[in-house]
Amino acid sequence: MAVKRASQVKKSVWLTPQPARGRRGTRAAGTAAGGAGGLDREVVVAAAVRLLDEQGEAKFSMRALAARLDVTPMSLYWYVSDKDDLLELALDVVAGEMERPRPSDGLSWQDGMRALAVTWRAAMLAHPWAVRLYNDYLNIGPNSIQFSACALEVARSSPLPEDDAMAALSAIFQYAYGFTANEVNWDEKATAAGTTEEGLIAEITEAVMQIPEIAESGVLTDRPVDSEQLLREQHFHRALDWMLAGMAAGLANPAT
Repeated sequence: MAVKRASQVKKSVWLTPQPARGRRGTRAAGTAAGGAGGLDREVVVAAAVRLLDEQGEAKFSMRALAARLDVTPMSLYWYVSDKDDLLELALDVVAGEMERPRPSDGLSWQDGMRALAVTWRAAMLAHPWAVRLYNDYLNIGPNSIQFSACALEVARSSPLPEDDAMAALSAIFQYAYGFTANEVNWDEKATAAGTTEEGLIAEITEAVMQIPEIAESGVLTDRPVDSEQLLREQHFHRALDWMLAGMAAGLANPAT
């Protein structure tokens, strides 16, 4: 894969001055007074989030968004420079939905770490497109920064040394990201196949069981009776229990 030159790397929307014409309350030139009189960047981004929720990022386009807002596609560029800027702004809206646990509210550091993982996962499951875009952008918008600051406050409220606290925070988010990305992937595969996750897994299991070595091993004969959603919920929290217990255990047995 070719490495991009520095001049080819796109700057974050949060690091790029926005034109005055895109400020809140301005009207895009060439739009109809009846349909776009209240159009501003906040309205455009909110509409983009709704469209992304409905169609996903693969089908999302500036033309589709313009049609949803009943404006011309070019009028959107009064508020954002391009599609990348719009997606980055939409991601920050998702970050704004995440709760911010505060140690000052009497929350223990372990409960605070858990709350960070839980609210991050919930926001991504509510907006599945976001988990796929999360690593494509810097995520330095105001909502993202406030959530990150909250996460740092939770980590530093622990009795862990600074380096260990940062490592613990990284581990929690890496776990939440990987777990949630896998959830979204399975859910979308099932939807695309016109079935449920249980139905898709049963279909895959049946096909795999046709392989003699697998059938003879007996490893796929006993499937859990609970729904995949319930199992995921149980597994997510159980693994968090283990991670947090391990972090606490590190206090009693510090590395030498």
